[in-house]
Amino acid sequence: MSWLNSCQNISSCTMIEILIYLLLGACTGLLAGMFGIGGGSLLVPSLIFIFYGMGFDSSIIVLMAIGTSLASIFFSALSSALSHHNKNSVEWSLVAPLSVGMILGAVVGAGYAVTLSNNNLKWIITIFLIVIGAEMISGFTQALAKKDKGRISLSKSIVPIHGSWIGFLSSIIGIGGGSFTTPLIIAGGYNIRKGIGTAAACGVPIAAAGAIGYTYYGQTTDANLPMGAVGYVFWPAVISISLASIFTAKLGANISHSISEKALKVSFGVFLIMVGILVVVN
Repeated sequence: MSWLNSCQNISSCTMIEILIYLLLGACTGLLAGMFGIGGGSLLVPSLIFIFYGMGFDSSIIVLMAIGTSLASIFFSALSSALSHHNKNSVEWSLVAPLSVGMILGAVVGAGYAVTLSNNNLKWIITIFLIVIGAEMISGFTQALAKKDKGRISLSKSIVPIHGSWIGFLSSIIGIGGGSFTTPLIIAGGYNIRKGIGTAAACGVPIAAAGAIGYTYYGQTTDANLPMGAVGYVFWPAVISISLASIFTAKLGANISHSISEKALKVSFGVFLIMVGILVVVN
């Protein structure tokens, strides 16, 4: 992938490099629409491989991938949240108190992530991808959440605490938090549509706070940031990925209704496990 090296300088980025980001964004939006995920589980490992090929400073590649993923997710999460709101599937009474904890947790998570080595971050991402892949194959967390429906308290005093740990973990991994928020909402007594819609809305503050955190902490690094990056967020990638993902998310949602959901989830679960292994051995 050495032919990508020229993209370290934004002025020399070629159409091929832009197309790579557009393709990644299109795939992310498509899969997000098909599987109801935010896309971070695909974006982070993909960006790690791309940034390695572009010759970015190896000490910051994983942080750049996470920060760029969060910034990209913000735009798709905002679009998704508005769509779910129009379908009356967002429990806004939970979004506000969850967001308080999520914003704090995401900023702290970004601050903690920058203290970790590339190798430790890779292992965290790998474990997450393998766990989420296994969950998509088995459906364990949603089944457990339905079984325990109503047993978890979502009172106004407790909800911000839940938000803080979701924001913290999501910011370290570079995702919108849907993998954690949806089961929580369902276990709190709401149906799956409310769970997915509310999780989509919560992805906005997580992505925003996380991206701001990685932007801020990236300003203090001694590493050589590529032109086009603000902190640990590489904006040429963010813009291209966001534009493409917004257009393909609806297509993915339509496809999901014409193909077996179980077969799709099993296939993507296997894919995530394989990608997780590749991340840590790369």
